[in-house]
Amino acid sequence: MAKECLRMKDFRLDGKRALISGGSKGLGAAIAEKFAEAGADIGVIGRNTEGLNNTKRLVEARQRHCDVITADLSCVEGAQRAGEIALALWPAWDILVNNAGIAKVKPLLETSPQEWDDTFALNLRPVLLLSQALIPQMIERGRGKIVNISSIGAFVGTPGLSAYAASKAALNQLTRTMAVEWGPHNIQVNAICPTVILTDMGHAIWDQAAMEEQRKQKEKRIPLHRFGEPEEVANVALFLASAASDFIHGVSLPLDGGMTISP
Repeated sequence: MAKECLRMKDFRLDGKRALISGGSKGLGAAIAEKFAEAGADIGVIGRNTEGLNNTKRLVEARQRHCDVITADLSCVEGAQRAGEIALALWPAWDILVNNAGIAKVKPLLETSPQEWDDTFALNLRPVLLLSQALIPQMIERGRGKIVNISSIGAFVGTPGLSAYAASKAALNQLTRTMAVEWGPHNIQVNAICPTVILTDMGHAIWDQAAMEEQRKQKEKRIPLHRFGEPEEVANVALFLASAASDFIHGVSLPLDGGMTISP
């Protein structure tokens, strides 16, 4: 029984603090709520203050503390300022979840330089800037966890999502470099690469009658024959943020119901 309790404790985040970007809705909100259930205090970053406050209420309903940082992560100054505010609110963050991102649906020939730059500005650059802000105190304490939210689109050709997929492929490579540079300081860095996840936005797109045939075809490619749920991403994020995953490092983990291994 003692060993069983110890194993369960490895999945807890009691006494930890986690900073989550893109925390106003969707996966960010689901991860914040899941981490709070596991005992962590939370900081959420995003542009939508109302949404951030909704996440704060979810966290506080689990009797955990939640700091709200309103920031535009798509600009250098906004991302750097968010990191400064986070450290002013609490000098010792244990976990960073880089979740903020956008997807612009455009064929390659119609994707403008501005749309390309906007996608990379939010999907990739804040990962570097927020990590640069938080990593020094993790190095000083000799421990830390970074979880980057990537996409299955990083592994496969993704028509209509060229900039998004390219930014996520770059994020996976950044994850590997972070892992090599910061691993010696006992900082584990990993990425989660989901397929379609039925957040509110996912439902808005894929529940449309006009998308019914496309959805059937896409789900057919997934051996489990369904899309994912936000809680399923949050569960994996919790595992990677917990002591249970201390020897998992530099991995870009497909969360796709088996899609990438299906013939």
